[in-house]
Amino acid sequence: MMNTPELSRLDAIILAGGLGTRLRSVVADRQKAFASVGEQPFVARLLIQLQRAGIRRVIFALGHMAESAHPWIERWRTEFGMDLIESIEPTPLGTGGAIRLALSHTTSNPVLILNGDSFVDADLAGFVSAHRAMACPITLCAVHVNDASRFGALELDDAQQHILAFHEKSAQRNGPAWINAGLYLMQREMLASIPTECAISLEREIFPRYVGAKLGVFLQDKPFIDIGTPESYAAGADFFSSAS
Repeated sequence: MMNTPELSRLDAIILAGGLGTRLRSVVADRQKAFASVGEQPFVARLLIQLQRAGIRRVIFALGHMAESAHPWIERWRTEFGMDLIESIEPTPLGTGGAIRLALSHTTSNPVLILNGDSFVDADLAGFVSAHRAMACPITLCAVHVNDASRFGALELDDAQQHILAFHEKSAQRNGPAWINAGLYLMQREMLASIPTECAISLEREIFPRYVGAKLGVFLQDKPFIDIGTPESYAAGADFFSSAS
């Protein structure tokens, strides 16, 4: 992965505050992004990815079971030599509200946002370049999967540069499609417009307002995993061992 001066100035927010209800039957004692995959928490893979890219400041947007994340973050500050910050929501704020709360800990423009329970080894330098070129308030990284039924599909414009619609996940929509990879670049002005101290969903309430020319897409035809279900969580160790 290319390490550029621009990436070293880019701040990242990792969303790691979700309830993880679908995963609770197998991971009940910690925040799901910190569930063990192999010998380390899943979210450590994201941190390694960011460190390799040269990103120096990472904000963990925490909420549910935030206390289970604290010892790991303390340890990683030393191990990774990065500026790791904890932003803890006092009440559930949704993905949008959690990002808005964490924004005060960032200075870069744009800000990189990552879902803490999914991973794609994206070309982050290329992602930033594409975002700058498209001049959109938001650019979303998308990956191609053979079965989009568990994720929901993206509808793209003919040039494959913008998102026109989000189609809900459905057993009937089980063919190949581009899906949301849980990786976003967002301009500060857009983030600052999110209401404070109230629950708001990035996926359901914010993204739909920007579809079309204001919502760019960066396509990555690379392996992707999320640990949202017991089945996908069980596949996590194999995913990373095969990718290494």
